[in-house]
Amino acid sequence: MSDLRALHDAFAELERRADAVTAERAFESTSPAKSCTAPRPALVAAAVVVVAGAAAGTALLVPDDRPGTQVAASSTTDVPTADLATTASTPPAPPGTPEELAARLRAVLGGTATFTVTEAGPGAVVMTAPAAPAAGAQSTPPSTPGSTPPSTPSSTPAVGTQVGASIVGTLTADGITGGFHLIVYPGIRGEARCDGIPGSDCTAGTLPDGSSLTTQRTALQGYPTGVTQVVSLVRPDGVALILHVSNVTNPKGLGAQLADVPPLTVERMAGIVTSDLW
Repeated sequence: MSDLRALHDAFAELERRADAVTAERAFESTSPAKSCTAPRPALVAAAVVVVAGAAAGTALLVPDDRPGTQVAASSTTDVPTADLATTASTPPAPPGTPEELAARLRAVLGGTATFTVTEAGPGAVVMTAPAAPAAGAQSTPPSTPGSTPPSTPSSTPAVGTQVGASIVGTLTADGITGGFHLIVYPGIRGEARCDGIPGSDCTAGTLPDGSSLTTQRTALQGYPTGVTQVVSLVRPDGVALILHVSNVTNPKGLGAQLADVPPLTVERMAGIVTSDLW
């Protein structure tokens, strides 16, 4: 019971911090989300997922579009990998700050596209709960008859550590502008997966270096031809890269539709996340 209470308190603390971040950062659009994928616009105010076992007392809290934690979409096919670049055998350390992530993205794009960052934050938050008491240990120290037992806290506050980075903004390529959201963080176990959104097109495959790659295309509700494309990569070293590109101001379905199509094709997005420069 103490373990469950500790994790509950940890998640409550994360929600408190997320609400604080949301209050401090005004988002570009105040209209309600038109997509069913995310009710909150702030990067760190996202769904909670326990990646590590509860016995270990560690939770990896990541955005709701993270790979390796969601159910595959209804339509899944193999992703072609013959024309994709593969990551180097010893890839560089992943970006640890939004500034590093933006600089690395510019290097990867190499002048083929430009972008402006409007929102930034961590890629994920690792919450560590207190360890479970040893078997047979008493949660409350014994007391002598007639004395008042000493008070003990019901749980120890969890410790949160931000890892990775994420940036949101607008991206322009070939004269077309749309919204983008790029996330990178370490510590993923498992494979990349698509969101479980009915009607979305999902492809999944494994690259020659062992990385798992998924692509997904989802129509956004409330727009004439609004669409968001997502490419997720999980490398063998556990680093995850997730790129959203849309023809709407924000890929979550917020803001105005900026073009008939997204500025990047799924194939170009796959080439970006699989670049050796990451």
